[in-house]
Amino acid sequence: MTAINALCHHHRSSLDFSKLLNSNTETPILPLPLSPSFHLSACAVLLLQTWGLRKCEIKCTKFMECVVQGIIETQHVEALEILLQGLCGVSKKNLRVHEICLKNGPNLGLVASEVRLVCDIEQSEQTEPTWTIRHIGGAMRGAGAEQLSVLVRSVVESKTSKNVLRFFYALGYKLDHELLRVGFSFHFQRGTQINVTVSSVNKMLQLHDIDAAVPVTPGIQLVEVTAPATSENYAEVVAAVSSFSEYLAPLLHLSKPGTSTGVVPTAAAAAASLLSDGGGTTL
Repeated sequence: MTAINALCHHHRSSLDFSKLLNSNTETPILPLPLSPSFHLSACAVLLLQTWGLRKCEIKCTKFMECVVQGIIETQHVEALEILLQGLCGVSKKNLRVHEICLKNGPNLGLVASEVRLVCDIEQSEQTEPTWTIRHIGGAMRGAGAEQLSVLVRSVVESKTSKNVLRFFYALGYKLDHELLRVGFSFHFQRGTQINVTVSSVNKMLQLHDIDAAVPVTPGIQLVEVTAPATSENYAEVVAAVSSFSEYLAPLLHLSKPGTSTGVVPTAAAAAASLLSDGGGTTL
């Protein structure tokens, strides 16, 4: 692992963050470069060459993501689905995702790094299971970013084969936790591509046993609205996500991840109204 450590050290030392870290401007600072893109290229090549494993190609997709989250009681999810159906104007898709969270070991440097391996089980029932490596990077910083109602962050993704877990263990990553998300999603265009997921988050009682998963918070489901963005159009995407989130306000409050205000007091009345008239009008 000496060669990998040397490359990691060179990669970190070649990045000059001083201007970003010391900036006092109110202009939002874009997310920092992501080290996992390095791990998925240079380190991958080193290990593949060393072990003589079957040749493969890893291509990373880097993008920015605008995101807000909220929670809703399971008893009101049917009403939320009716509202989303009217707002989005598209059919829902069933959601069943197996997610494995890994954290780096000391051999990969002192800076903490988290990688998520995601498998769409719903889709995999029809085809060969495929995994996606997903790394959520730093959020946009600065006074301007703090005033935004939406979190803007960096993301790196890459499709990979099913034996990727063994590969990351060899790199020095350790299993932190794994989850099973079950629910539904909507994907539609409103000035930009917007994705809405409503899911029950379940934990594994036994390693990798998705059939024995139980809810982390019984009676509560997670709602997440995301939209891809770039450094040129993130302001427009933030506005689109914020505008859409306002339509869901009677049922739940959406905010930046980690700042949830809990269940809204108007949810029960709003749900009863939606269920009584059968839904809203497509916008």
